[in-house]
Amino acid sequence: MKLIIVESPAKAKTLTKYLKGFKVLASMGHIRDLPADDFGVDVDNDFAPTYLTIEGKEKTVKMIQKEAASAEEIYLGSDPDREGEAIAYHVASFLKADKPIHRVLFHEITKHGVLKAIDEKTALNENLYNAQQARRILDRIVGYRLSPFLWKSVKKGLSAGRVQSVALKFLVDREREIRAFIPEEYWSVKGLFAKEGGSPVEMLIDKVDGQKAKIANETEAKEIERRIRAAGNWMVDSVEQKRKKENPLPPFNTSSLQQEASRLYHYTADRIMRIAQGLYEGKEIGEEGPVGLITYMRTDSFRISPEVNAKLRSYVVAEFGENYLAGYTRTYENKKGKIQDAHEAIRPTDVTYTPDKVKQYLTKEELNVYTLIWRRFVATQMKEAEFDQTTVQITDLGRTISFKKSGSVMVFDGFRKMWDRTANGRDEQLPLFVQGEKLGLTDVSKEQNFTKPPARYTEGSLVKELEEKGIGRPSTYAAIINHIIARKYVERLKEPKGALGATDLGGLVSDTLQKFFPKIINVNFTADMEEKLDSIEAGEAQWVAVLKDFYGTFEQNRVESLETLKEDGKKRIYAEENCPKCQARLIVRFSKKGNHPFLSCEKYPDCTFSGDMVKEGEKIHLREGGREEPQILDEKCPNCGAPLAVKQGRFGPFKACSNYPKCKTIVREAEVFGPCPKEGCGGTIEKRRSKKGKVFFGCSNYPKCDFVSWYPPIDGQKCAKCGAAYMVEKKSGIACGICGEKVKS
Repeated sequence: MKLIIVESPAKAKTLTKYLKGFKVLASMGHIRDLPADDFGVDVDNDFAPTYLTIEGKEKTVKMIQKEAASAEEIYLGSDPDREGEAIAYHVASFLKADKPIHRVLFHEITKHGVLKAIDEKTALNENLYNAQQARRILDRIVGYRLSPFLWKSVKKGLSAGRVQSVALKFLVDREREIRAFIPEEYWSVKGLFAKEGGSPVEMLIDKVDGQKAKIANETEAKEIERRIRAAGNWMVDSVEQKRKKENPLPPFNTSSLQQEASRLYHYTADRIMRIAQGLYEGKEIGEEGPVGLITYMRTDSFRISPEVNAKLRSYVVAEFGENYLAGYTRTYENKKGKIQDAHEAIRPTDVTYTPDKVKQYLTKEELNVYTLIWRRFVATQMKEAEFDQTTVQITDLGRTISFKKSGSVMVFDGFRKMWDRTANGRDEQLPLFVQGEKLGLTDVSKEQNFTKPPARYTEGSLVKELEEKGIGRPSTYAAIINHIIARKYVERLKEPKGALGATDLGGLVSDTLQKFFPKIINVNFTADMEEKLDSIEAGEAQWVAVLKDFYGTFEQNRVESLETLKEDGKKRIYAEENCPKCQARLIVRFSKKGNHPFLSCEKYPDCTFSGDMVKEGEKIHLREGGREEPQILDEKCPNCGAPLAVKQGRFGPFKACSNYPKCKTIVREAEVFGPCPKEGCGGTIEKRRSKKGKVFFGCSNYPKCDFVSWYPPIDGQKCAKCGAAYMVEKKSGIACGICGEKVKS
């Protein structure tokens, strides 16, 4: 019996289908790592790492050792990348060296791909493993050495990451660009022109008195409108026609797949990679059983093998005809040729597995991602799309004002039959215009506009920025984004959908790291380290030498930063203003959840003043007006007898004890929505909020009565079926909140 060890049960299940005479086990990911509660790196001994079995993986290790003891040969089949190589190395470290141990690389989990990988078995790749090990140690050094600066300067428990901190800086800088942006007014002027007996065509003003039209305000717009209406006759000044060809985009690599799925479906980078991982490892396709539908999804490459391209070209001819086949086999250059060509681009393992053929076996999300991959791949060997593009210039007879319009007509759809990403944004078709012919002006319109700030990053556009700047690698993008969100440095925004925004906490963390470590948390420095890691993988650099070079620069910067911290003498971040109540210093504090910084009096709890903060460059200010002092009421606290006060909270004003924090009593005045519909209860329905702030409606007798609803009752209406006086209005219409009976419209 031969034993093969992979990292996931889904992959193991698909491999079992193809490998007879093999027992397939799953390690469930990594089984060894640096210690969770200790540094684990001996920097004085060539950065020797201390690896421990991950907590909870002891049974897995024993199972692997037991099966390996009776196996004739052992094959390590974890993913064909740095992380996969590390898993293979660590599994091998638990095995006895008394039998053959092979490394197999599954670039696609199909019968052909699996048997080919077994046939081409190889040894463990030390360079690949050392590249992963160097990255892991780099991240451990940065995390352990930089985080204490955040604890002293911002808040205990915060962490800093080598690559994540650069990604955070992108988001913080963009957030500040948006907040500092001052819109500038401008006006657009459009004219409706028509040939005699023809339909009018709307055109945008292009030039005024020979200069590009720049209309700054309404006064200028009105003056130009007056001149247009007074101009009288108009004519076609020029008609320019061009035949344009458009080539298809390359097949997907990891980052372009993440960008496109984010743009179209607002999927997170992590979600996209989990979906793609499932498609790679295998999905149950009816009687065929588990089938790997796509090639390995962590790749920088755009390469497609000649054999696969030949099959694709035959498929295009069979499905669309010879007329749709590209005149030559299209190939695409890889951005990085040094180490990435071991992988192909992300493509279907078999082009005949069309989305229609597999859709009944996939979830909606899986089908969306698979369809993107399949269509993009098929389009690569289809003929160019062709367009006739026309640009028309119209001017008054005195040639003082001109209008311009462009339009295009698709002559041949070519690859766009398969991949029409921008069809909805194409210019409209124009009527036939002839140079010199006269036109009539039928109307003029003017519109006020304002320049817009730069757009917030989405996960897709952040991935694009990271890739373009050389920060991280395809396998790390999702983890980078997840980390800064989990730390509450960044949040996913509801509007615009899919956007990312840096929090105030993220801004403070980024500023602190930039202040103390500008040489380390730096785009160029981080990108250079990625290149060095690639060099380790390619066998062109030694991992210990790379770490020594990094550590020298890092330690020098860290020592300098320690001196800066001592000179500052500040373990607190102060505002520019003093407390308006007692004139003591105002300091930055954080809410219980840690992601909402605010200003509070340094003498708390003796002085309870707090206020909202705003950050202007390096300085922190109390928001204008601060927070109003609590209004003291004549009512007494039911617990301690102190006066009650009206305070401001996240959801508006509320009553609480003025003796806070010694007494934390809050008096809630319920908004009542009628009697509880539960028979014999006698309570009332009150408006409440969940811990996360979501409004719901519950019984005043809770916990004796557990009635709850997301909807308030409609006053005066009863259910015709059960008689309950709790009719509610949902998106689907009016229905009973007790039995669900719908009111027929």
